[in-house]
Amino acid sequence: MTELPAAVISDANVLIDYITVEETKVLRLVTEHLFPVKLPLDILQEVNDFTQDQAEALGMEIIDATLAQLQEAAVRGGALSGPDKLCFAIARDNGWGIWTSDKPLHKRCAAEGVPAYWGLQLMLDLCKAGKLDSDYAFKTAQKIGKVNKRISEKIISQFTKNLLL
Repeated sequence: MTELPAAVISDANVLIDYITVEETKVLRLVTEHLFPVKLPLDILQEVNDFTQDQAEALGMEIIDATLAQLQEAAVRGGALSGPDKLCFAIARDNGWGIWTSDKPLHKRCAAEGVPAYWGLQLMLDLCKAGKLDSDYAFKTAQKIGKVNKRISEKIISQFTKNLLL
């Protein structure tokens, strides 16, 4: 079994999904029961209507990127956006994982051995640990699927099957 990372970095898309459907309970449960969640200040600034105080109240630690990480993220080209490159560089440099629903970022993580978790995946882990009700997780996933067009019916269906296992 692969060793779990000491922490995960949340990218903006995961935060936006959970905040948009007003399910910050899941964010708090992740920080309390699964991983410390690190949130780069540059990523926090991408999320509308979410402050540093709110993030810290949910147990997230706001972190600053190094100059080298910011420079790496600023290099143009490739499949990743600048913020995704930044999340990757910080996670890689610290031995952390990444919590994201971004396919290119997952692909980069897989290629370079950085643990990556899908946006809905950690709800499954919380359910298996007895920290989140499966009905609540199912309803939350459905809400996210309605507001995020990248979370397809197929993804929700697979999530539901995994929830029932």
